[in-house]
Amino acid sequence: MSPMTACCKKCLTVRGALAFAAMLTGHSALAYEQGEVTPQVPHNYDVSLTTLDIKNNVAGAVIMPPPWNNSGAVYTGYIHCPDGRIKEKPRYYTATTGMTPSAINPGYFRLNDYFDVKIQVFIVNGPTPGYDVPFYDVSNQDKKSCRKNPTTDTRIESGSKGQVTFKITKPVINGVSLNSYELVKLYGRQELTPVLLNTPLTTVTLKSAIITVPDKCVVNAGNAIVVNFGDIPGNSSQLNGNNFKKDVPIKIACKGGSFDMSKLNIKLGVQPSGSGLASFSPDYLGTTGSTDRKNLGIVLKDKADNSPVIPGKFYNLKTFNNNSGSWNLTAAPIAKPGSEIPEGEFDASGSIVAEFQ
Repeated sequence: MSPMTACCKKCLTVRGALAFAAMLTGHSALAYEQGEVTPQVPHNYDVSLTTLDIKNNVAGAVIMPPPWNNSGAVYTGYIHCPDGRIKEKPRYYTATTGMTPSAINPGYFRLNDYFDVKIQVFIVNGPTPGYDVPFYDVSNQDKKSCRKNPTTDTRIESGSKGQVTFKITKPVINGVSLNSYELVKLYGRQELTPVLLNTPLTTVTLKSAIITVPDKCVVNAGNAIVVNFGDIPGNSSQLNGNNFKKDVPIKIACKGGSFDMSKLNIKLGVQPSGSGLASFSPDYLGTTGSTDRKNLGIVLKDKADNSPVIPGKFYNLKTFNNNSGSWNLTAAPIAKPGSEIPEGEFDASGSIVAEFQ
């Protein structure tokens, strides 16, 4: 029994040390710096744009919707002065974004495969529609004091207005729905000292936007493509990506916009949906089921030459005439080498995506 008792004591000692360290970390996170301004509760401005109809659906085209405006939507914050009173100092704002700078459009950030964005955020007493993000230590020229620590400010309005400008990086087909993109974090400081960037005063999120285009493509007349593999064995030696193949015929027809004006080169790809990618290889679609399906995937190939079709990549459509064509694929189950797949049903899902030049 002695070794067991010793082991138990050792475990208790380690846990106690970890818990103590965690409490220290939590306490230190509550210490605010001189002049730091934080929200009373976490605050967010949601930007919901109306439907944007693109007429000029070409790379480089700029789309400027009306500015977002939450005028009057003020929020409450705290001015912290642990080192002593702050008397009549302006507030300095810093705005950052987690998006990656665009590789092709200076001053813009990459939103997704089709759009870069430029963001401008309103600061009280600043220009309209706002300052270009990112910006650092911008004064609002509105002097306030911190007489006791903390002092409450009940009418913070900065961040409530601004402008999002879109720039097309490649033409869009069938439109795009944008949902829940974090655009900006806005920080405040009641005097000009280094900003810690610990707690944002507010976060600006692109909650929703629908962008429509005249260029439309329809796959298989709008009908879902369903592939049924039937009953298959569960051992990896037979689930090798070559056995149990099924045809996946894909027909596409396009019209409107650029399709009506000129002959276009079109590419098609398969994007993973709810089942994602296979855990053992990103080259295959993943599968789901009532039992563990992490070792089972679906391999796609071009029927014409048996070349692999990798999810997320685009491939030239060789037979595309008069804005319509076919892409004939095969699908086959594939298991992680050496694995045994449990009995039961499985599902895989993906979306056919088109792009043109």
